[in-house]
Amino acid sequence: MRLPALIALLCLANHAAAQEPEPDAGAISTPSERVDALSRSALYRDVLQRETPTEEQRQLEFNGESLFGLFLPAARPEPLGGVLLIAGAGEHADWPELIGPARRQLSDAGWHTLAITLPDAPDSPTIISPPIADPANQPPAEAEPGADPAMLAGSEPADDPAPAVSLDYGTAAGGLITAALQVLQAEGAEQISLVARRDAGYWALLATDSTPPEQPPQAMVLFEARQPAAAERPSLSSLLEGWDKPMLEMLDRDSPLGQAQAADHLRVARRAGHNAYRQLDLAPIQRSAVAQEIIGKRLQGWLEANYRPAQPTPETGETP
Repeated sequence: MRLPALIALLCLANHAAAQEPEPDAGAISTPSERVDALSRSALYRDVLQRETPTEEQRQLEFNGESLFGLFLPAARPEPLGGVLLIAGAGEHADWPELIGPARRQLSDAGWHTLAITLPDAPDSPTIISPPIADPANQPPAEAEPGADPAMLAGSEPADDPAPAVSLDYGTAAGGLITAALQVLQAEGAEQISLVARRDAGYWALLATDSTPPEQPPQAMVLFEARQPAAAERPSLSSLLEGWDKPMLEMLDRDSPLGQAQAADHLRVARRAGHNAYRQLDLAPIQRSAVAQEIIGKRLQGWLEANYRPAQPTPETGETP
């Protein structure tokens, strides 16, 4: 993002916080983080819509949810493919760490890029149902008792009582991610990779769980993936175990959480036989003054190494 736009975003967020009335001395204190997050999301969207050229803007709608995205075409006649970038909670579609720099760099390198941020997740923990494969095939409003055993691998025993199932956010996030992938396909991207920051990595894995090899995304990059507070099950580890396509996971091994996740996720990949799983330690990179440039180059190199162009058909010699 250009510096003026970023400054405007920060100033607007601070202004909104300053305009909030002080609570009465006798009023009951309640957490304000949720209100602040919603205000920031609206401010981010408004500023991006003003600062970004109209031809780069995309507005997706699914099941009452709205998704704002930024699209950049590949800087070449035939794109290498598409890259969907999903910002984390409290971030926007041109976030200055990873999302914004990568969407421009990868576009220059030959990929169509689409950057989005998902709606704010609910605060209360829920069990998330397996996502739908296509927005046209919505799951029923009420789920059958008991979750899919494959989705609950490594969780509590099956005979434990399970809390009520909530499909709202899982369905919305899955449908919006699917809609974003379809935008890249409509733009001519035959092979699509997905890059997700922090908690968005969980929703991306959930939305694309068990997708066939020929369906997008064909590869995934997770940046400091986190288990959202709103989703207790399925676990992040169980979703990783079900992902058998190429994956690059970026973690900070200097942090206790990053170190524990790196070891746990590597064991999961080895146990499941996922030979295309790789890890990148962010700790030494993030100490550099040009960290975002280095991360972008590593991301670009990994995408190029895992790019598999469509093969020509034997009869015609043309790509299918």
